[in-house]
Amino acid sequence: MIIKSLNALGVYGNASLNSVDLALIATDGIDVQHYIKTQTVEYPEDLCANIRTILAHRSWSYTQLKTNPQVQLMREKISCFYAECIQNFASGEKVDCYGIDGLTIFSNPAEKCSYQLEDGRVLADSLKQNIITHFHRADLLSGGQASPLCAAFINYLGQRTEKPALFIIIDATGSLTYLGHSGEIQAFDCAPGTAMIEDWTFRHANMLTDYNGKLGIIGKADMQIVSQLLRHKILHKQPPKALDVMCFSEKKEHLEGLSLENGTATATAFIAEAVYQAALDFLPKIPTNIFIGGEGCKNPTLLRFIKQNFAPRAVLPITEIEPELTAFGAQSTAFNTVRRIYGLPLTYPTTTGAFEPMSGGEIYEKSK
Repeated sequence: MIIKSLNALGVYGNASLNSVDLALIATDGIDVQHYIKTQTVEYPEDLCANIRTILAHRSWSYTQLKTNPQVQLMREKISCFYAECIQNFASGEKVDCYGIDGLTIFSNPAEKCSYQLEDGRVLADSLKQNIITHFHRADLLSGGQASPLCAAFINYLGQRTEKPALFIIIDATGSLTYLGHSGEIQAFDCAPGTAMIEDWTFRHANMLTDYNGKLGIIGKADMQIVSQLLRHKILHKQPPKALDVMCFSEKKEHLEGLSLENGTATATAFIAEAVYQAALDFLPKIPTNIFIGGEGCKNPTLLRFIKQNFAPRAVLPITEIEPELTAFGAQSTAFNTVRRIYGLPLTYPTTTGAFEPMSGGEIYEKSK
């Protein structure tokens, strides 16, 4: 197979419970030749409310999610919304391939299953295009945790900086990727992300998030509660490990009784502390080259807390490596889409625990 650059459109639904990111890049799955454009689109209010209703049922099993009519209808509605976003975003652009990584609402690697709120068949039929989605499944079937899926993209970015280097990605959940001197790569999910802040602000103030980190900076973090939250068993589990937005649902009660501002500050501090503790506990060393990307970069207070924890090491935005990295998750998904087409691995034994380097992504062909 001749590997050539393709214009890949990536959709990432994990960046926030409130919005979806889209990106169009030119890549051969090894390098990125051009970052063409990005866009963030908020979910309509009814979709956002329905997502939160589903997430409120944190005890649902994989089988219940697959068979529940409400969830299936929601999955179809979100897929139609994604299709509409793609049509608007791609208008007038040359697009060779499409990849969608939807919102993961359930993950159980022990049973080799996860559940995303997107339907590849609905998307292929709506767009009349071949669609690549469900990037997690091949890794799960190979014994992996299926997350994080950004390691190959970060490995490409790491070619442009001194090693060792650490990449912190904060989206709905948080992950670390460590690149060593000799080409070694280690990655794992490590912390709750923006979903925890969004859940708190929505339930207590009907706010979709802590805009510009204003509530977090006004409030005072309760570090005793943070210490209790840091005892969560999954934070102490040896990598590789994967988290989903449901992992910390039962810990919400620890924040109840705090003011809106103090609860936001406490949730924000918990994320920052969990990220730092994971770096201390599970990395060979904490390098001086540290970069941060993802949805969490839009929250200055979260960035401030993380930077304070890692001081005196500087934590730089990932845009220091590439200024066009404004929709990291969607750009990584587009990169992975082309790697799937060429059979290149997305995950490795040291990033997800898969038995061998694994490509991934299911192709839904457009109707004849």
